[in-house]
Amino acid sequence: MPAASSALPEQEAPHGLGCTRRQALTRLSSLALPLPALPAWAAGDAVAIKGKLLNGQPFDTADLKGQVILVNFWASWCPACRAEMPEIEAYYRAHRAQGLSVLALSLDEPEDESKAREAAKELSFPVAMMAHATLTGFDRIWRMPVSAVIDRQGHLVRQDWFVQQGLNAALLDAVIKPLL
Repeated sequence: MPAASSALPEQEAPHGLGCTRRQALTRLSSLALPLPALPAWAAGDAVAIKGKLLNGQPFDTADLKGQVILVNFWASWCPACRAEMPEIEAYYRAHRAQGLSVLALSLDEPEDESKAREAAKELSFPVAMMAHATLTGFDRIWRMPVSAVIDRQGHLVRQDWFVQQGLNAALLDAVIKPLL
């Protein structure tokens, strides 16, 4: 039995695209090359969030200028999100007098607002539905939970804690305390 050849024939492929199979495969494989990773948000960008809280009150991060803001993106159906909420609550209670604000944005679907409301009922910081908010300066939210920190001037200083298994006081201290 003749050995199989790894070389592709150079004849015109029957698909009628005007290239050989080798050229077609080369073009196709070039599409699979890895692209450089792009940050979801660029630190230092001015950001803004406006919308309606779960309690019906309007909010605008511009009203919080002069405070450090921890923004947490979460969902009621996300176990990791719900697990870190008590840590965020404790940190907020311990540092709000020093100028820390927290805003939790639920990525639950609008029809699941009651589930988000139930999950957030013990939280003392503001909670809003992402569906009722407008974000400026943020890019995509591609995983949860994810948090961002906005400095006293309204600029993004830290985002996307995807390496950690969840927020804890030491991590929050490392990022937030220098800004307070």
